[in-house]
Amino acid sequence: MGEASFAKNKQIALLALVLVGIAPTVSILTGFALKAGVIAIIVFILAKIWIFALPCYWHLKIDQQQISWSKPENGGFMVATGLGLGMVVTIVTTYFLLGELVDKEMLYLLLEPVGLTVAWKLGLAILFWVFINSILEEYVFRWFITSKAEMLLTGKWKPIFLSAAIFTLHHTIALSFFIGPLGTLIGSFGVFIGGSIFSWVYVTYRSVWVAWITHALADVAIFAIAWHLVIG
Repeated sequence: MGEASFAKNKQIALLALVLVGIAPTVSILTGFALKAGVIAIIVFILAKIWIFALPCYWHLKIDQQQISWSKPENGGFMVATGLGLGMVVTIVTTYFLLGELVDKEMLYLLLEPVGLTVAWKLGLAILFWVFINSILEEYVFRWFITSKAEMLLTGKWKPIFLSAAIFTLHHTIALSFFIGPLGTLIGSFGVFIGGSIFSWVYVTYRSVWVAWITHALADVAIFAIAWHLVIG
């Protein structure tokens, strides 16, 4: 591969990162900053479609690769489960120590326009986030974005940290609306570490399903806390 071709591939990989990585931030800003209600829900759905469809199109048409179901051929389930349970303990412990940093009233006001202050609606949303959205995020941030980061950066850890940073961006924006600066900093650091762990699991075992186990367990802890804050 010539130098010009290599540079072009890196530019294409960077474009893919930008086009996919920006969508969750647009969705968060529409829902939290603009508090757009129904419009926010529509943007949320469109963003999810975008981050599913674009990587699929890119993989098949631009990269000209075959569909893969990311079979967990290298094991890793026990490691992923252990890491996930460790994250559960860390998240719950952090909440008990620093929970007062969360502005419960602001969180309620942010969720109310989209109906997530109603128990059954929040329950359905939690099921969606744990069993559908977290899989989608592994597909996007661990498979697609990490793979593109590996085209841009050398070594194992640089792509892991880049994908974790992109994963952290929209979470940081969301946190800033109902947690003060210190809480946002701590929460963002936690999300970055979590994203790095998820990416490490993916890079090590090359299956989004293995990484999803760790992610899903962490989400269960996070949304259990959200339920406690919103529903009681």
